[in-house]
Amino acid sequence: MPSRSHEIPLRLIQNRPETVAVLLREALGYPVPSHTEAVLTSPALTNCDPKEWNADGAVLLRDGERHVLAVVVERQHRPSTEKRFSWPAYLVTLYGRLRCPAVLVVLCPDRPSAAWCAGPIEIGHPGFVLRPLVIGPEQTPVITDPDRARELPELTVLSAHAHGDHDGRVLKALVEALDSAGETNRPFYYDYVLAGLNEAARKELEGLMSVETYEWQSDFARKYVGLGKEQGREQGREEGREAGRAEGREQGRAEGREQGWEEGIASSVLRILHKRGLTVTDDVRTRINSCGDLDTLNTWLDRALDITHTEDLFD
Repeated sequence: MPSRSHEIPLRLIQNRPETVAVLLREALGYPVPSHTEAVLTSPALTNCDPKEWNADGAVLLRDGERHVLAVVVERQHRPSTEKRFSWPAYLVTLYGRLRCPAVLVVLCPDRPSAAWCAGPIEIGHPGFVLRPLVIGPEQTPVITDPDRARELPELTVLSAHAHGDHDGRVLKALVEALDSAGETNRPFYYDYVLAGLNEAARKELEGLMSVETYEWQSDFARKYVGLGKEQGREQGREEGREAGRAEGREQGRAEGREQGWEEGIASSVLRILHKRGLTVTDDVRTRINSCGDLDTLNTWLDRALDITHTEDLFD
């Protein structure tokens, strides 16, 4: 079962797909094309049996109805020979499915894993070499401006996790980000950052989050800082749940991850229908939002780009 440190960075992307575009531009200097929205697309990249290819995540940047960039998102903690074969397959499959330029972004927690992941992958065909776009701690943007933190809370969480040990400004920015993150996401964003800090930085963050300092944070602080942080973690390990912190572990980490992508893709289907001016009745909205099958949602996502009547989505 994937660990929390693997899952939460991916959930940050699920919650705000535009984070991928910001990371490409600011962390890697990639020329991100002009686009009007960033939506989730299916991370299931299987083309045929028997081999299954499932990336950790995938995001599509669109300019109106035109696809401008597809992004495969992977989280990698250690070297894996298998990834040298699966990553090119992910990229080519997404390129063929969405018919637009595609890139691979790998999120790494430390310098050694980032160095390994950045190595070129020789496919064999002349000139066909995949060089993954890797974001490790050194490439992660440093977010210290309070206004920017409130605007981009997910990016600020990544910043605090990468730089919080040695830069107290990012921890102060994190508090602002948590304020704008909403009650659902706030607990597991906080817990993810706290778990990755050294002792001194952890105490500094807990002080910033004290009830006396931030009145808006009072209920949250009592529950997660003052009274039960460690108990909540233990309960999460025993039950496979977040104990109120991580939405993705409320029904188990694996189930939460799949559910997160289902909800995100359902939202993308509805957004595309709306952007194209197609009528979405309450029944249609309910049917899309209640669908729990990732393959079906992916089919609807593809159809939503081309259909002329909403009813054709389900044919």
